Amino acid sequence: MRPQQLAVSHIPGLDGVRALAVMAVVWHHSHPGVAWLPASANGFLGVDLFFALSGLLITTLLLREQAMHGQISLTNFYARRALRIFPLYYALLALLTLYFVWAPESPQRGAFLAALPFHASYLSNWIQPDSLMAISWSLSTEEQFYLVWPPLLVLLGTWALPWLLAFLLLNQAVNFGWLDGWLRSMGMPYESLDILQATFTPIVLGVLLAFALQNDRAHAWLRRLLTPRSLWVLVLAGVVLLNWPGSLRGWPRLGLHLVITLLLGALVMNPGHVLVRSLQWRPLAYVGTVSYGIYLLHKPALDVARRLLHMLAIDSPLGLFGLGLLLSVGVAAISYRYFESPLLRLKNAFRAPRPKTVDTAFAESRT
Repeated sequence: MRPQQLAVSHIPGLDGVRALAVMAVVWHHSHPGVAWLPASANGFLGVDLFFALSGLLITTLLLREQAMHGQISLTNFYARRALRIFPLYYALLALLTLYFVWAPESPQRGAFLAALPFHASYLSNWIQPDSLMAISWSLSTEEQFYLVWPPLLVLLGTWALPWLLAFLLLNQAVNFGWLDGWLRSMGMPYESLDILQATFTPIVLGVLLAFALQNDRAHAWLRRLLTPRSLWVLVLAGVVLLNWPGSLRGWPRLGLHLVITLLLGALVMNPGHVLVRSLQWRPLAYVGTVSYGIYLLHKPALDVARRLLHMLAIDSPLGLFGLGLLLSVGVAAISYRYFESPLLRLKNAFRAPRPKTVDTAFAESRT
């Protein structure tokens, strides 16, 4: 079934995927992992999954708008993105700024205030922040993608694909270490920045998947490749790569990005698969719905959880994860219902009228 033929508000299972991604990130910031299971130390790869999702969903929305209306409104696109991303982000940034201004004894005060201009301008992926907003490096990466990719698509259309492939090769030159000397000479050694380790590769692969799903020939090829059985093969391949011993740099990281992208494609192709139905489990799907708030708020939530456990004389990384996740979901749920949702409804003013004969596949409010 083609994505544009899905008579649903969003692709089945993707909220569950978001939930798994954000829970992996919370785990990564609360638990060091265990030696016998390398995957338990690789929760940071949840960010890579978010990147691939962003590339797929945003590009599909843009291609759908172009197919339905003959053009893409960048004004409307950026208005919708701003309403989705900015309010909670800048509200949290303002609250933390006020807190650190009035809490000079805090050990994180200096690091936060020093990085504040980079957080405020979405440039923190090019520094190494060490504060409660350190996770904003990934949001900065996505904002830069939103800033560059839609205008490029509008200007070049499918001719943008060769540029994407060239950019992908550049990213892999970083991943495989071919540019280490040059990066070091520029004061950006590979180990110092998260963006150099994740690269923009998963976003680009998500973009390419979106194009493939909208192209008849590529879609037919994916249909033959991404069968229901292949979903289990891809899950197995992902488990193997997640447990890769030692560094993931090079082929393991690229392999994971490819598996993640193909898994997303397989979920689109097989909406009735048992794995997709499992990802639609209501509590899991709800965590995915509020995942943006969880991601933004989980570091302060973990800080509170750590203090509470310390007061109870409990030293348990697993307990920290459980309590931190519970607090993160609770605060994110409140934020989503009372702060984000009223603003998200304003996005309807920045959507072009949709032809009644065309079904839609993605809920942009969740991307």
